Parts: sequence; C-alpha cells; structure tokens
Amino acid sequence: MRTRQFAALIVSAALPALAHAHHSMGGATPSTAFEGLLSGLAHPVIGVDHLLFVLAIGAACFYFGQRAGAVAAFLLAALGGTVLHLWKVALPYPDAWVAVTLVVFGVLLVKAGPVLKSRAALGLFALCGVAHGYAYGEAIVGAEQTPLFAYLIGLTAVQVLIVLAGYGLARAVHGNRPELRSVRAIGGTLSVAGAAFLLFSLSA
Repeated sequence: MRTRQFAALIVSAALPALAHAHHSMGGATPSTAFEGLLSGLAHPVIGVDHLLFVLAIGAACFYFGQRAGAVAAFLLAALGGTVLHLWKVALPYPDAWVAVTLVVFGVLLVKAGPVLKSRAALGLFALCGVAHGYAYGEAIVGAEQTPLFAYLIGLTAVQVLIVLAGYGLARAVHGNRPELRSVRAIGGTLSVAGAAFLLFSLSA
C-alpha cells in the first residue's frame, strides 16, 4: 500500500511539471555559453521523467552490480540522441518514447530481470539513452556552437551526478545487502509514473 501511495504521489506531482520539462530557458534557445551550460544542467532535473529514469539507473547499478560501462553506454547514447535531433532526424512522439523507457525499465526492475545483471544491460541503457537524448535535443535546436557545447557538457555532468545520487541513496538505505522488495518498489513506481507520462504525452 505504501508503494502505491508513493507512486501516486510522484505521478500527481510530476504531471504538471511535465509540460514544462524541456524548457529550462522559458522556451528560448540558449545564446551564450552560460545559458547553454545552465540549460544543460537544468534539463534532466526539471524534466521529472528524465530525473526519475537517471536516478533509477544509479539504483539499478547498485542492485544488479552494473558499473561504469552501463552508465557510459547511457550517457554516450544520450549525446548521440541529442545529435540526431540537431541533425533534424525525425522521431515522432519523443516524450512518449521517454515514457516507454520508464515503463520498460520499471517492469524489468519489478521482475528483477536477468538482463539487468548481464552485458545486455549496456544495450538496454544505450537504447534508452537515445530516447532521452533526442528529447534533450529539443532545448538546444538552433543554438550556435559555443552554447551547444556548453549545453552538452552541463547535460552530461548533471546526469553523472544524478546517477551517483541514485546509487548512493540505494546504498545508504541498504548498505551492502540489497533487498528484492525495494527493487520491486522502485520498479513499480517507475512503471506507474511512465504509464502516466505516456498517457499525458499522447493526449497533449
């Protein structure tokens, strides 16, 4: 019951913010290095869908023994997804794809899927990274080279910090003895939030 209440609270709090999640500069394209850096630092934090997912990556790395390789796969793929957006590659419903990553990752956590312990997790994280990176790219379309690079630096740096926060929180709660119940609670919350974001993105 507590897990369901927690999930409902996250979803109800997150949905109003989702509409503005990709506009840390009020919808304006960054025009200076500082604005680009600020937008990159802010995007994964004010975008609740991104924030939940990146925190979950950190927690999953703790629970399933993944390390730098899995995180690097996500971060590099996110940069690649952003570049795809800047090259005007068309991906319909980008916010919906981000929501799908939450649902899929949440279900895998609930089931404690063996894929999360294997090297296949690198591919999973990379695919999710492309979806998130493409959505990140919306905030920087049309920017000059200097704010663009500053945005990418800020974007990558803050995601590393969020992953570390997710890992640290999981470790602080459980020490060196992860509990399957907690993994499933996180997965349930993530999948419920993802389903809500998906419905919101498709109806917007």
